[in-house]
Amino acid sequence: TAAKKSETNAKNSETAAKTSETNAKSSQTAAKTSETNAKASETAAKNSQVAAAQSESAAAGSATSAAGSATAAANSRKAAKTSETNAKSSQTAAKTSETNAKASETAAKNSQDAAAQSESAAAGSASAAAASATASANSQKAAKTSETNAKTSETAAANSAKASAASQTAAKASEDAAREYASQAADPYKYVLQPLPDVWIPFNDSLDMITGFSPSYKKIVIGDDEITMPGDKIVKFKRASKATYINKSGVLTEAAIDEPRFERDGLLIEGQRTNLLLNSTNPSKWNKSGNLELTEISTDSFNFTYGRFTVKDTLIGQTSAINIVTISGSKGFDVTGDEKYVTISCRVRSDVENIRCRLRFEHHDGYTYTFLGDAYLNLSTLVIDKTGTAADRIIAKAVKDEVTGWIFYQATINALDTESMIGAMVQYAPVKGSGTASGDYLDIATPQVEGGSSASSFIVTDITASTRASDMVTVPIKNNLYNLPFTVLCEVHKNWYKTPNAAPRVFDTGGHQTGAAIILGFGRSTDYDGFPYCDIGLANRRVNENASLEKMVMGMRVKSDQSTCSVSNGRISSEKKATWSYIQNSAIIRIGGQTTAGLRHLFGHVRNFRIWHKALTDAQMGESI
Repeated sequence: TAAKKSETNAKNSETAAKTSETNAKSSQTAAKTSETNAKASETAAKNSQVAAAQSESAAAGSATSAAGSATAAANSRKAAKTSETNAKSSQTAAKTSETNAKASETAAKNSQDAAAQSESAAAGSASAAAASATASANSQKAAKTSETNAKTSETAAANSAKASAASQTAAKASEDAAREYASQAADPYKYVLQPLPDVWIPFNDSLDMITGFSPSYKKIVIGDDEITMPGDKIVKFKRASKATYINKSGVLTEAAIDEPRFERDGLLIEGQRTNLLLNSTNPSKWNKSGNLELTEISTDSFNFTYGRFTVKDTLIGQTSAINIVTISGSKGFDVTGDEKYVTISCRVRSDVENIRCRLRFEHHDGYTYTFLGDAYLNLSTLVIDKTGTAADRIIAKAVKDEVTGWIFYQATINALDTESMIGAMVQYAPVKGSGTASGDYLDIATPQVEGGSSASSFIVTDITASTRASDMVTVPIKNNLYNLPFTVLCEVHKNWYKTPNAAPRVFDTGGHQTGAAIILGFGRSTDYDGFPYCDIGLANRRVNENASLEKMVMGMRVKSDQSTCSVSNGRISSEKKATWSYIQNSAIIRIGGQTTAGLRHLFGHVRNFRIWHKALTDAQMGESI
């Protein structure tokens, strides 16, 4: 029995030993698996290190992950070493005793735990490696993007540099071109811009000179006192009568004796004229027809005294014209002398549509009155129709002032040598092709009949005809003009469309030695009536092309070599050598006329009169208005 028990125990021990051996083998297998896993972990760790190294250059976050992987790999190697040790201990324990087997079992258990840890660590390493790879890829993308952006920035910078260089080149070219243009543009202007005149008289609103010499007197007002003051730059002005003018506010104004008249176009200079129509500012005394009623006498805001002449109802339907104010042929202007022109003028207005005003001329030979011709004005259209045997000898003109409403209407007739006395009339006329209508009327102001080729400023009359004296404007030659060279320019406005005399003056000289006369004015010829010209030392120069101009800047130039030309609104005549060399200092400059009789007076305006003691260039003489 004891033997059987021993045998049984031995078998049991053998079985236990086999079991322990099996367990040991299992532990050994587990250990090898752990070692394999550890090596795999080590490999993964190495890969992680490589990935971490790559990630470290791309991003700081990848570097941190790689460091974690390295730590996990180190832990796996330690665990694998422990498993190997435990496996060897299990083999020893299996050969000796169950105790060792249990120890092996315990060691195996520990190996399993370690393997699990290794597996977990390996999984962590794999996850870290995946994160590192992802981070590395992102870093590579970011790096690629950064590289692309860097290249784009580099390209943009290069383009900017090129553009900047091009701009600098263009700026330099523009600067050079501007300098060249300024140089080229400035150079000619020294021949265009005029120097300061040696004699300068604006004639804008006073007789004061800016430069030049003219001792005279002028009146100034201090408080309630008027004082006459001397000066050496005051143009001398004389007129032996009162005169009227339209001031710069459009108001009819009366100037006292020796008072200059400044209008919009400058100093008004006229020769002597006589108004033959009586009581020119008193419509109640005009010799109107009995078929008209004087329904109103008034003075408007522009100081024009007018009468309103209304047709009586008894004349309704009739087509004939009716007298408003007249001077008969027997009391008219004598055309047997040098003056062959007679002019009638007035201001007229009406609200009646297409109503007409008629200006009529008649001749009286001492015995018989003869109708010469008419000029009909349609007040709505300003169309003028002329009739009668002398219609081709009549020139008529109408200009409306849109502010005042007045139409300045004038007609001029050129008398024949066989005619002696010419009278004229202002008349009402009905609408063309119709008869007189109820309520037809005309307002008439400033009626005037005078000898001359155009109307002059209005002359106030009473019971007798009145004469306006000539305007006389002078400055001394002394200290103003002496010898060659010289240039003269002046703004001129003509109040006429037919030359009022043989040669209206802009200026000329008086009191000079023989052959030293200087003339600037207007001439007349069959083809060019009113042409601007100059005449000095047998050099007569004309600008025929500007004969019809009403306004102009005109003048003359005499060079050091005596080459002489005339200029009008920049148009320069051909040159001719003059014989003129100097003028004595006792002479005078006469502006706008010659004598108190009105011979060769301008009948217009002058302004901005200038003399230079040098020959201006053609460009400097190129002014025009």
